[in-house]
Amino acid sequence: MKVWMAALAAALVCGALMASPASSAEEDAIDCSSTPFSFSGDGYLVDCLRYEAQPRKDGATGQSQSDVISVTSDERSMFLTLVSIRLTSSGLHMRYQNLRENTRDFFSGVEVKDWNGIGNKAGYDTAEFVSDISGTPSHCIAIQRYLHPAFGGFKRHVIGVGCAAGGLDPVYAALAKMRAPGD
Repeated sequence: MKVWMAALAAALVCGALMASPASSAEEDAIDCSSTPFSFSGDGYLVDCLRYEAQPRKDGATGQSQSDVISVTSDERSMFLTLVSIRLTSSGLHMRYQNLRENTRDFFSGVEVKDWNGIGNKAGYDTAEFVSDISGTPSHCIAIQRYLHPAFGGFKRHVIGVGCAAGGLDPVYAALAKMRAPGD
């Protein structure tokens, strides 16, 4: 799980953040209480990671902080991973990108088949799709929300993917126990 989270965090800085490379970046496994996420529920394994970088674009530089929370059921038949990206520089912002494009960019290791955009659900732009996760046919959701509009873009972006072998009920149940920026 931690290897997958590290690969995900590396992908965040490789252009998905603002379509520009980071000048330096560090990642650290952290206590989830220091993230903007909270998760309450028994029967889950919860891991968090922080990734800090110095993005640049058009001569502007700044700081970004990406927090990743990954929730897995005890029996490992379900996972839900959310990422919160926050820019702290006044001169930088993230441009809006639709959920399908962001899912492809942020979660490039997840095969997406039968995409079904379902609109706003629980405050997130939401889509459902099917995938093959570690050799297991799975039903998945992709979610996102943008927060803190600034300069024609946004200062915070929350995006996530969750999958389960079988139906989506376990993924939506885990999402209901999650508190993320914007909740």
